[in-house]
Amino acid sequence: MNQYNTILNEKDLKAVFDLYYKSLLMYANRFLPSLAECEDLIQDIFISIWENKTTFPDAISLKIYLYKSTRNKCYNSIKHKKVEQDYAFNALQSLEDDNLFLKQVLEEEIVRELHQAIEILPERKKEIIKLSLKGIKNAEIAEILNIKLQTVKTLKSQSYAILRTKFKDISHLIYLCIHNG
Repeated sequence: MNQYNTILNEKDLKAVFDLYYKSLLMYANRFLPSLAECEDLIQDIFISIWENKTTFPDAISLKIYLYKSTRNKCYNSIKHKKVEQDYAFNALQSLEDDNLFLKQVLEEEIVRELHQAIEILPERKKEIIKLSLKGIKNAEIAEILNIKLQTVKTLKSQSYAILRTKFKDISHLIYLCIHNG
């Protein structure tokens, strides 16, 4: 270990490992909560030195290399975790957006089927329901159609009964999809 300009042999590398391992581990553990991850990271640094036959001009250069490598590996690990978290967040957002999408599709399908069902109603009942859906009150509908208020109420009630019958089979499904989506 006296000659840092030469490639560290196995014995010298083990001596450097024994000398710096705990300090590097504690340093890495400042940034990364998982001790196991820190251990892997430090071992990777020493494996890299061995495999790349890295040389150092002196003990200070070796020490600086070890701590900078540890810092950089911690930084890369944190950055990688952030990318994973961002990916998970975006995936979650997509799922939530898909749920919103499905809810919107369901609502549009219900509206479409409702309008189809209204079109099947007898003409007077269809007119009353369409005006009612626009928010027009019964008295105004009676005036617009030039019929009695009681006739509007009766025809409207009959129309709702027909529509309820048409939609009774899917009403529970619609409720579940809208309120649990």
